[in-house]
Amino acid sequence: HGAFIGEGYAEFWKASLFTLPENHILHDIHEVPFWVKLSPFVAMLIGFAIAWQFYIRAPEMPKNLAAQHRGLYAFLLNKWYFDELFDFLFVRPAKRLGHFLWKTGDGTVIDGLGPDGVSARVVDVTNRVVKLQTGYLYHYAFAMLIGVAAFVTWMML
Repeated sequence: HGAFIGEGYAEFWKASLFTLPENHILHDIHEVPFWVKLSPFVAMLIGFAIAWQFYIRAPEMPKNLAAQHRGLYAFLLNKWYFDELFDFLFVRPAKRLGHFLWKTGDGTVIDGLGPDGVSARVVDVTNRVVKLQTGYLYHYAFAMLIGVAAFVTWMML
């Protein structure tokens, strides 16, 4: 019924997909040169012919090519060494940073402060704050009043 393709697609999508009036890319894509439209088909035919040659007509050909061009074969087999490059550029520095933050941040700062570190300080603070929680409504209302007064004072500065 043409809801997605063809006549009526604009009515179906309405304001979901907004395109500025001066954006003509959807129209201009139909005016690309013929060779641009034909290129994927030609690439498919070439790939099909090579695959047929390698795996149907002469299955020994890939082994011979790999033996003749060892460097290129290793380069392509290892996916252009993208994994090694990614590991060198991103993974190793991230691991070094993580190790540094673990040893200095966690080991020195968090575990090093106080007898038991920051975790012991957190337990101490929470034990003190628990004593402020009495369960009486007027205590909570008074605390809220103090908080509002402090906020208003801070906003007036």
